[in-house]
Amino acid sequence: MSLAVNKFKICIIGCGAIANSMHGPALLKYQSENPDIILCGCCDIDAARAEMFKEKFKFQISYTCFETMLAEMSLDAVCLISPVELTASLAEKILRKGIPLLLEKPPGRTKEETLCLIKAAEEKNVPHMVAFNRRYASLIRKLKEIIKADFSPNAVQSIQYDMFRVNRLDEDFSTTAIHAIDTAKFIAGSDYKTIHFTYRDYPEIGKNVSDVHMECTMESGTIVKINICPVTGINMERAVVNFHDHTIFLDYLGTELIPAGRLLMLQKNKIVLDISGNETKDGKEQFEREGFYYVNKHFFDSVRNGVNPSGDLKSTLQSVEIADYIRKRITEFTC
Repeated sequence: MSLAVNKFKICIIGCGAIANSMHGPALLKYQSENPDIILCGCCDIDAARAEMFKEKFKFQISYTCFETMLAEMSLDAVCLISPVELTASLAEKILRKGIPLLLEKPPGRTKEETLCLIKAAEEKNVPHMVAFNRRYASLIRKLKEIIKADFSPNAVQSIQYDMFRVNRLDEDFSTTAIHAIDTAKFIAGSDYKTIHFTYRDYPEIGKNVSDVHMECTMESGTIVKINICPVTGINMERAVVNFHDHTIFLDYLGTELIPAGRLLMLQKNKIVLDISGNETKDGKEQFEREGFYYVNKHFFDSVRNGVNPSGDLKSTLQSVEIADYIRKRITEFTC
């Protein structure tokens, strides 16, 4: 189906670090490929930050009040990149206006908040998508293609997913840990059935600073081990995925060891596939390799073509619920 020829108007709410480093460049690239795109308004409570974002990414008008922006502009879609504590309330207001919405993760801090958003989206029949960018990163999409093409359903024997960070002293790291939870679930292609959580706290480093180790069984039977360690010596996310006679190593984040990320597949101890993150068609820039460009492209292409994008609120509900278990330091989960 061909894309619409009418002008398509996009605005963004939130002009902070992730907007500047990831979504802004993604939108600018998307606009360069689609001349009918208009980047209308950008909004942030910090007027100077909103104005700087407007100039940097070629938006038409900057605002400090998102409700004023939505009222003054006839919009086709909104990109919401707000602080976690504000996301659910802002998203619900936008959905109830019937405006297609791309929102950053997590959509809510709790299952209940996310269910409210699902209800709002269903009542207005609004196209929407949660930007769990790992699902759309080039190497992870390639991994899913390999699993679908080369292995039978439920062939994944086990997954280990490591999320390591340097000096992350967040009192609530669950809003980042949710990426590991969601990505392991996405790779497995199955919901969690049971989880045992082990926490190792570091009160001498900071309040609520803790390693989280998760021993999981998926509905498919796949065994998943997740290690979330926020105060290590490296920023890294790595998945090890085992099948009969095959193992795949996925390095999602670029590091000094593997600057662009890597997908390495072995069969009976022999390398059969070795792909750098720089070799994928999305591009070599960080916002391209890490999935932010494809998130925006997929969402806006879907809305413009009148189809529902993948990654809706319902698909994120279990990940939100499990991240909330970490926030509350619960030790057992059963679906």
